[in-house]
Amino acid sequence: MKTRGRPSTKSAKAAPELKAPESAAAKVQLSTESTNPPHLFVLPKDLSQDARIVTLENPRYFSDDRYVICPEGGFYEFTKVAAPRTTPRSWLLSAKKESEDGKEPGADDDKSAESEGYVMRTASLLVATPIDPLFMVLSALSPLPTTKSSEPAKKLFLSGYDYFEKMSKVSPHFARFSRIESIRQLLESRMAAVCDTVEAGDETMYRLNEEKLLGELLKKSKKMVEKGLPASMEEKLVRKSLDPPMLGIKRDDSSLSEPAKEDDAATPDTQTTVSDTAASSFSEASTAATSFSEDSQVTIPLDKPAGPSPIDAPDGVAELLRLRTALFFICSAYLAPHITESLKKLLPTSTSNVDFAPLDTHLAHLAKLRQDALASRSLGDFSRKRSMAAEDGETRAEKKRKEDEDEKRKKANQSRGVQALKKVNVSGMKKMSDFFKKK
Repeated sequence: MKTRGRPSTKSAKAAPELKAPESAAAKVQLSTESTNPPHLFVLPKDLSQDARIVTLENPRYFSDDRYVICPEGGFYEFTKVAAPRTTPRSWLLSAKKESEDGKEPGADDDKSAESEGYVMRTASLLVATPIDPLFMVLSALSPLPTTKSSEPAKKLFLSGYDYFEKMSKVSPHFARFSRIESIRQLLESRMAAVCDTVEAGDETMYRLNEEKLLGELLKKSKKMVEKGLPASMEEKLVRKSLDPPMLGIKRDDSSLSEPAKEDDAATPDTQTTVSDTAASSFSEASTAATSFSEDSQVTIPLDKPAGPSPIDAPDGVAELLRLRTALFFICSAYLAPHITESLKKLLPTSTSNVDFAPLDTHLAHLAKLRQDALASRSLGDFSRKRSMAAEDGETRAEKKRKEDEDEKRKKANQSRGVQALKKVNVSGMKKMSDFFKKK
């Protein structure tokens, strides 16, 4: 009787261990991803040595944001420029290393002297752009109301020092710069442009005047309109708003048939359609152009593509809409919501030299035309080829198809045990809830 013995270990010892090739091993070990990666900033050239990146309160959202304060240049905000999320990109940053004598290193220099680079996971940079200090001090001039009352809070005359103290409480980084004379003078000059002032001894007292604030914002809006609005704002907020509705033209078959009968009576032997006439006229025109070019050998330059079509609106209405669009854009980006609402209420009754009444009248007229066009389409649209019953049938079929897809998806996610339990015949069996009922 033979018994199975232990397997021999000679073959296992003889077989050499497979080692990974050295080329497959990573030559450079990547470090772990940083939880606080560095950012790429683009700062102005003429920043002074005392300029700092600080955390201040955002005048629009009352949140903490990063800004640059320079005693000589003023305030700067950061604008983020990044690639779209649909096409993620990365950047490789590396400083250009120079030799001690200021010349670029040659190819025969030691490779160890090359500078080390850094890979940024997201291709984004923060550009420092100037911001009007008026927006930074508005949160102190008109603070957010704490109580919901029908009457607005009474505004008092306060000194510039009191307003700077308010800013320092919500933004502690600003306390250091509030002591710098150039920063104080810059903020006080902008406060004087939108405030009523009173001299109290050697000190000037300020109180916000919304009429002056609206006039200052209109000046900024006019400068924005003079330089030209972005193409997207011009198309969506100006042209689309002033575009009149397309009214349907109902054709009468009798009016079209009468000229046809007259043509048939005049030329009974010829029966041509509109398309044949157009084709023959096009061929004649092309033949004439060919013969002309062969005889005179004159080249006619092609016309350049036409620019955007003019806006169909009364004179001055388009400019008023651009001005109001720029004003609302500035308010939505830099002003608190409660200040924006008060300025919108003040705009129709403002004493400024801008009257938006013609714009409102024309927009109301266009709104009425759109309503009439929509009503005419819903009542007199006889050109539809399919009936409502056919559409209802398609809707029901689409709904049933979606239900079938959901049911198949649920079945695919179920385990085999759950599917087997569903096939069990449970007729005559008690439910689990019956065992927990009160007796």
